Amino acid sequence: MNKIVLTKDNLLSPAQFKMMLDQMTVRNLLFDDILASLRELVAYENKYKMDSDVFYARFMRGELGDDLPFIMWAGHYEAYLEAKQEIADDLAEIALTA
Repeated sequence: MNKIVLTKDNLLSPAQFKMMLDQMTVRNLLFDDILASLRELVAYENKYKMDSDVFYARFMRGELGDDLPFIMWAGHYEAYLEAKQEIADDLAEIALTA
């Protein structure tokens, strides 16, 4: 779990504290999104005996049709990729400011 350590040497203004708290909340929500997406992806992978990246490439080429379960699987995979990219972007930004 993330924590903020405040000492007499690094006191934050209320606005700075709120901004840090908001950033941590967003990051936690992104991790929650990734975990939820991964649970869904694993269920589809087990059901169809195919990794999600392989499925997605084949789905996007039109090889698997457009049945609702495949549309849902693709949506979960896209949500996973998007959340993963947001976290990677955040980490890169943190690395640049460190």
